[in-house]
Amino acid sequence: MTLPISQLSDPALKALRISESRYRRLFETAQDGILLLNADTAQIEDVNPYLIEMLGYSHSEFLGKKIWEVGSFADIAQSKEMFVKLQTTGYVKYKDLPLKTKSGEEIAVEFVSNTYDCEGIRVIQCNIRNISARKADQAIILRHTQLYAALSQCNKAIVYCANEDELFVQACRAAVQFGGMRMAWIGMIDMDSGMVQPVASFGDDTEYLKKAEISVDIDSPFGHFPTGIAIREDREVWGQDFLNDPAIVPWNMERAIYAGFASSASLPLHREGNVIGAFTLYTGEVNAFDELTRNLLLEMAGDISFAVGNFTHQSQRLKAQEEIEFKNTILQTQQDTSPDAILVVDENASIISCNQQFIDLWRISAQVLSTRLDAPVLQTVVEQIENPDAFISRVNYLYEHRDEKSSEEIRLKDGRIVDRYSAPVKGANGKYYGRVWYFRDITERKKAAEEIERLAFYDPLTSLPNRRLLHDRLQHAIVASDRQHNYGAVLFIDLDNFKALNDTKGHNIGDLLLVEIANRLQSCVREGDTVARLGGDDFVVILEELGEEPLHAAAQTEAVGEKIRAAIGHPYSLKGYKYDSTCSVGISLFRNRESTVDELLKRADTAMYQAKNAGRDTLRFYDADMQAALENRMELEKDLQSALSGNQLRLYYQMQVDHTGHIVGAEALIRWQHPQHGLISPVQFIPLAEESSLILLIGQWVLDTACNQLKAWEADPFTRKLKLAVNVSARQFRQPHFVEQVRQTLRRLELSPDRLKIELTESLVLDNVDDTIVKMQALRKVGVRFSMDDFGTGYSSLSYLTQLPLDQLKIDQSFVRNVTMKQSDAVIVQTIIGMAKNLGIEVIAEGVETEEQRAFLEKHGCALCQGFLFGRPVPVEEFEGRLKKS
Repeated sequence: MTLPISQLSDPALKALRISESRYRRLFETAQDGILLLNADTAQIEDVNPYLIEMLGYSHSEFLGKKIWEVGSFADIAQSKEMFVKLQTTGYVKYKDLPLKTKSGEEIAVEFVSNTYDCEGIRVIQCNIRNISARKADQAIILRHTQLYAALSQCNKAIVYCANEDELFVQACRAAVQFGGMRMAWIGMIDMDSGMVQPVASFGDDTEYLKKAEISVDIDSPFGHFPTGIAIREDREVWGQDFLNDPAIVPWNMERAIYAGFASSASLPLHREGNVIGAFTLYTGEVNAFDELTRNLLLEMAGDISFAVGNFTHQSQRLKAQEEIEFKNTILQTQQDTSPDAILVVDENASIISCNQQFIDLWRISAQVLSTRLDAPVLQTVVEQIENPDAFISRVNYLYEHRDEKSSEEIRLKDGRIVDRYSAPVKGANGKYYGRVWYFRDITERKKAAEEIERLAFYDPLTSLPNRRLLHDRLQHAIVASDRQHNYGAVLFIDLDNFKALNDTKGHNIGDLLLVEIANRLQSCVREGDTVARLGGDDFVVILEELGEEPLHAAAQTEAVGEKIRAAIGHPYSLKGYKYDSTCSVGISLFRNRESTVDELLKRADTAMYQAKNAGRDTLRFYDADMQAALENRMELEKDLQSALSGNQLRLYYQMQVDHTGHIVGAEALIRWQHPQHGLISPVQFIPLAEESSLILLIGQWVLDTACNQLKAWEADPFTRKLKLAVNVSARQFRQPHFVEQVRQTLRRLELSPDRLKIELTESLVLDNVDDTIVKMQALRKVGVRFSMDDFGTGYSSLSYLTQLPLDQLKIDQSFVRNVTMKQSDAVIVQTIIGMAKNLGIEVIAEGVETEEQRAFLEKHGCALCQGFLFGRPVPVEEFEGRLKKS
């Protein structure tokens, strides 16, 4: 039983008073609001100062009143029910209870109660904590997290989008779906009207934009809205509460209120430093754009502008991707909700964080993870990968090249396929903070996609691409041809008399033939070419990258066509039935985008019927001129075989001069004096010779003729000191007996070897550096000099230059041509001259056509020149005449 205070002993009374004093101090100083209720009458017995300050009512306005009679609680519909619950259970808890203060401000509180006895009275103590600030902080954190996610998605879009239209849509989508915006849109300036035209939007009530009238003209009645201001003044416009700020009124206030928009941001977008439009975003909250939010949105707008600049400067999507800067800071909350497995490391490759998906995907043990080092984690990953060396190489490369972004598909030993993406984490100031890795198991997605693709794009009988995929491949080939300025070809192949086989032996036998035909066609083309089946006995082959010269492209295509005819012409054994087949082939060449896919197929089909009409088992080109040109080329190739024996080849000589204009040597250049066609350039016949063994005979003739000329010049004081440069082809140089052939020629003529200069192209040297060095050293021992032609056009490197016994570098005319007009060419030329000087190698420039070029070369240390400024290639008699006149 409980004793009345009057019956307590003095010590007990003293202890009680101390206890009450302590409780009162706690009550008075508590940082939570405390309200004491009479459990029987619902009257308020007491409140502490914190609650008075929180709700704004005085102490007297609380005391003696029932809880639902106080304004803050009177607004709560369930106040009486809450009190009944307090009476019956003695405990009530609300995590987020809205209350209104006396001033009308709405706050959120946590409400917790307990019941106890006090001197025979049941008292309910209600603890009330103001959580409004905490909720506001949480809202800010959520907003920032969403914006980081939006920035991440936007930057992913920058990497993968092929053009700015796609990027604009994805940026708007990222701002809404990931960034917590209500609506986002991008508007571009119409230069004719000065109006802002929406080009992309996403989110609530995009109908808002359909009748938008926004101008960048300050004198226009539509020129005073935030988007127009942002573009006109090239600055961001923040509307923290545009419903109450007349300076930043949206273009359609009524529609904005209807859509629930409360604040907006308009950020200018740039291309090459010029404003082209604006990125405008709307939220449903006032004062939504704090400093960090503004910085993140500005970074997003900056990244979009950067990407737009890249799209403008680059015609290929891969080039745009290489220029885009991908910045993404991962928050732990974002990791935990992401479907991707995510690993984040700092600048020292130590693990900052990873999510559960990463641990599950790679089966990382707690012991390995506890080290916080990426090496043991990487080892665990590598042990599961099918090609670990390539993965390790890629990881090391990315750690060394911090700015690089990279993606790839990884195959695991257990058959799973994982999509891997990695990007640097960088701050707004460009500082590198580490790297983030994303992994996603795409095994099932790949299987489904492969099956869908097989059904949609491949012929079920032969497994070749069907008509639909053929159209796509041909369209890509046309675009590539346009971009690379190369020819391509379409070959339309129809089997001769296939219907008779089907009618006599049945479709089963016919299908066996079609499958075998498909296999043989694929064996006739390169890996990158396409073989497709249109249906029935019609097949199509697409050849790409056939070069820039039409006759050469036609010749290559004809060779493939003949190879196909020969392959199809071999006998077949179809379930024991012996069968012979032939085909008719129609060919149509293409270059750039002048023809559509359907036009090309129709032309090849027409050419195929021409082949049928010509007696079957043959091929025809669609273009009659091309057919004639190809026949002329074949005739030229035939004539070339008799050019040597018919004494039709000539050597022309182009002088090489020093800085004083004195002729110090010449380059021997071959010409063909055709009996019907006149003088033919080597550009026309050398490629023909290189496709056969004729190049070896022609090369030996050039070397013999040049050496005989050197011998003849020894007898004349005007010419005895001249040096003669002779070009040697790759096939000639690679002959096992080339060195000995040169030696024999020199010995036979008793010629001074140091007057012969053999010119080798850079590509020839690099094809087999070791073999090149051995042969060059062997000839250098007897005194022959060497010059490297076309230097700078390949993979010029000091590493091989220091190994080669070179006497001279010839600067390619492609650099000399613009040396006085193009800074990059001037730098290259100066670099070559400086490098040669440091290596003790002589330099000569070819293609010198103007006095300005000659002066530039002399100024920077190139003493030897060759080109039209000094003289064109001429017959030996004319060359000697000019020499004596000089």
